[in-house]
Amino acid sequence: MKNLLILGGIILFIAIVFFAFQDSDEPQLITQEVAQEVADNWIETNSPTFTFDGMNLTLQNTRTIEPDMTYQFVYNFESRAGGYGDRSDEMVPQVITPHEIEVVVTSGVVTSAITDGVFDEMAGQMLEEPVERNTVTFNVYFVAVVDGQEEIVSRQREIVATEAIGRASLEALLSGPTEEEITEGLSTAINDGVIVQNLIIENGLASVDFNSRLDEGVAGSATVMAIREQIERTLMQFPTVDDVVISVNGEIEDILQP
Repeated sequence: MKNLLILGGIILFIAIVFFAFQDSDEPQLITQEVAQEVADNWIETNSPTFTFDGMNLTLQNTRTIEPDMTYQFVYNFESRAGGYGDRSDEMVPQVITPHEIEVVVTSGVVTSAITDGVFDEMAGQMLEEPVERNTVTFNVYFVAVVDGQEEIVSRQREIVATEAIGRASLEALLSGPTEEEITEGLSTAINDGVIVQNLIIENGLASVDFNSRLDEGVAGSATVMAIREQIERTLMQFPTVDDVVISVNGEIEDILQP
């Protein structure tokens, strides 16, 4: 009987600890991939403008605001008519209208969704004052076939201004070419699912660490060189970077070997 009471007490203690953690106010860590899925699903099911008549949702760039916690995703999409939100009772022009929506995901929850800097998708109303959108431009580098030869070519990106411009440029690179650029023949040698785990720029040296997807299944010297050049040229466009060291999960040796 005594043993049963002890066992029951242990089980009760474990249950209390489990539910205490479940109800904890501690922020939940979340990967960029999971955060993007949250943003995708939210737009497709909860954004009034998109759910009314949106189409062709395309991720343009990603910005890490706080690693494992907060991410900003910028998407482009088109509406079949002008205006914002649910326009069922409005007379709106029937014209294909391009939009840009910025979604912030914190600890797995959408905390902000603003379209074109003027419409709050979460509140379903126009902002009293448009969001001031200071932007910055930079280049990302992709693969193109020119006269039968593969070359690395640049394409410009514009994002909301950030102090972490180096990381933002890499994340834009990892998002790959746009649909329009793909139709132009551009591609990337970098695998899908590659994530920037860390970037440190000191004394002209950019040390960037990726997850294992970077060199997973990579074969051939041409592919390896293209991957390196895409990353290096994206970072070395900035005056603070003279050289780049690439690592995977902290390891430098035998990374991106043909």
